[in-house]
Parts: sequence; C-alpha cells; structure tokens
Amino acid sequence: MDKHPQNWFYWLNDYAPAVGLIVTGAFAVIGAGWALFTWQKSKAGSDQKTIGHLNNLLDRYRADLDQRDTELAQKEALIAQLKAMLELAQKIAAGADDKLASRARALLADLEPGSLGAALLPDLRALIQDYEQGPIKDLVQLHMGEGALTYYGDPQASLAAYRRAHALDPENTEAISLIGVLELRFGNLKAAEDAFRQVLDLGRIRDDQGAIAVAYAGLGFIAMTWGDLEEAVDYYNQALALDKELGRKEGIATNYRDLGVIAKKQGDFDAAGDYLNQALALNKELGSKEGMALNYTGRRCRRRSR
Repeated sequence: MDKHPQNWFYWLNDYAPAVGLIVTGAFAVIGAGWALFTWQKSKAGSDQKTIGHLNNLLDRYRADLDQRDTELAQKEALIAQLKAMLELAQKIAAGADDKLASRARALLADLEPGSLGAALLPDLRALIQDYEQGPIKDLVQLHMGEGALTYYGDPQASLAAYRRAHALDPENTEAISLIGVLELRFGNLKAAEDAFRQVLDLGRIRDDQGAIAVAYAGLGFIAMTWGDLEEAVDYYNQALALDKELGRKEGIATNYRDLGVIAKKQGDFDAAGDYLNQALALNKELGSKEGMALNYTGRRCRRRSR
C-alpha cells in the first residue's frame, strides 16, 4: 500500500486534464479500431453477398439462354459481356464519385430480386447517362452489357446498344459481329453483310483468326440466304478450317451444321447426314441442347437418301 496516498490525490488533481485527454484518446483509438473492424467485416460480408447475387444472376441468365435457339459461342459471349459489366459496376460502386457510386450501388442492389434484365435496365441506363464523361473503355463495357441484357427481350434496344459501343470503339469486332447477327434477325441482309465484312477487314489487319472465322461464318449464312450455295460452302469451309486451327469446338459444330443444311438443299443427303452427325457429336460433348435437333435432322436426311 502507498505510504503517502495524499500525494496521489494531489498528483491527480494537478494532472487531471492531461490524464483525461490520455484516457479519452485511448478510448477513441479503441473505438475507432473496433468501428474499422466492424466496418471491414460488414463490407466483406456485403461484398460476398453482392458476388453471390452476381453469380446467381449469371446462372439465371445462362438458364434463360439455354431455353432459346442460341449458338453456344454466342451464349458465352453474352454471358461474358454481362459479367464484365456487373464487375465494372462493382468497381464504380467502390471507387467512383458519390453520384456514380450511388447509381452503381442501385444497380447491384437489383441483382437478386425481379426479373432478369427488366430489373437492372433502369439503373444501368441511369449509370450510363451519368457516366458519359467517364473512361471510353468503361462506357463501351456498359453499353455491351446493356446489349447483352436486352438481346432477346428487346433486340432493337440491343442493336442500339451495340451500335453505341461501336461508335465509341470503331474497331470493336465483338460489337460489330453482334450488330451483324442482329441485322440478320431483322432481315437486313445488306447491313449484316457490311458488318461482317468490316469484321473480316479488321481481323485481317490484326491477324485475328477468331474474328476472321466469325466473319466467314456470317458471310456464309448470308450467301446461303441469297441462294448462292457454292459461295456459302466456300465461306463455311474457310471458317471451319480456322475454327479447327483455333480448337473452337462450338464454331466447328456450327460450321458442320450449316454445311449439312447446304448439302441437304443440294440433295446430297449422305453428306448432309455426315456433317450433321459430326455436329451432333461435338454438341453432345459441349452440352449443347441444339445437338438433339441436329440428330433428328441427320436421321431424316439418312432415311431420305435410302
């Protein structure tokens, strides 16, 4: 026990303000540390929840595409565009100015509820409108995401979104090829042909064999639609050779299918069946539901040839 307790009393009395500041500071540091720990824990939980919602949305989007007559490569491209757009929205929500961050958070908040696309579009379009002065590459990505979201529900809006992406990035072969695909859906063969020829030119300039293969396949479909079957076969064979080089099984399967369709039109049912069965084998390997339709088509071709 202290022999002079009165000394402690006088000491505390003299230094009470300093002691108070020290104690207050200590509690403030502890409180701030706890608040930071709690915030980080909450933020980590929120980030994990957002990532979970993002993955759930992508799964729903993939399931929606599986119900439609969509090429496997095209499905993967649309899913990749949507995923990149949502990941960009996460970055904007975390690091942009207050208005943009608020827009991005509103978009991400709609990942879980509502219907796919319809729930996200208003907030995505609001973010795009406010982001007009942002980096061009990010704005292009937002437009590509809008194109993916509206591809089936509102193909005119999808076409407009890809055109905006193309206007900002004139050498974006992915946007141009999707413009070509959508123009085909609307029956605008000349506009589609222009788009695929542009992809072909850019592919040759860059030595981008993947883009060249896509262009050849698109031009082959247009030639087949025009009734020029020999030219179509030539385009498809060039696309097939490139896809084999690149190991792109989805492209190979599509080319086999289209060559089978042409062979059937030409009355060569044996060749048609062979092409379609090769397409079927690849589609089964890739898990593409369109393979079943090809199987039935191939069998009909075989039966008719006997």
